[in-house]
Amino acid sequence: MDYAPKARLEDRLGASEPPYRSRGEAQVGRLLDRYGIPFFYEMPTFIYDRGKYRTWHPDFTLPTYGNLIVEYAGMPDRPSYMVGVRHKDQAYSANGAPSLFLYPQDLQGRSWPQQLTQKINRSRKSLPGYHHGYGGRPSLRRSYRSA
Repeated sequence: MDYAPKARLEDRLGASEPPYRSRGEAQVGRLLDRYGIPFFYEMPTFIYDRGKYRTWHPDFTLPTYGNLIVEYAGMPDRPSYMVGVRHKDQAYSANGAPSLFLYPQDLQGRSWPQQLTQKINRSRKSLPGYHHGYGGRPSLRRSYRSA
C-alpha cells in the first residue's frame, strides 16, 4: 500500500494563518489562537521615536489585554539585533505601550505553552485599569496585516 506522507502543519494551515516572518512568530501565533487570545498581527502602531511619529508593526497586539504588544526577538545572539530590541522596549515604554518581549528560550521545553500564557497573564494583570474576573469571551478572533 502506498501512503502519502503527512503534510507539515504549516502546509495544512495554508491561507488560514498570517504570513509569519519566523518559526518563532508562528509558534506564538498558534499558541494565542489555541488559547483563544485574540490578536492583531503586525497591526500598524504609531510610536513617537527620536523626535518623530513613526508607524511600527509590532509582531502581536492583544486588544483584550490592554493592547499588550508581544514581540518575538529571535536572534538574541546578535549584539546589533539586541540593540534594536532594547531600543524598541524603551520606545514602547516611553509611549506608555505595554510590551512583552519573547526569546527563543521562551519557546522551548515541554511546558513552554503554559509558561508563556502565564507570562502574558502576569503582564495583563500589571496593566493599569485591569479588572479581575472578566468573564466574557471576546468576539474578535484575529486580524492580519493587509498585503
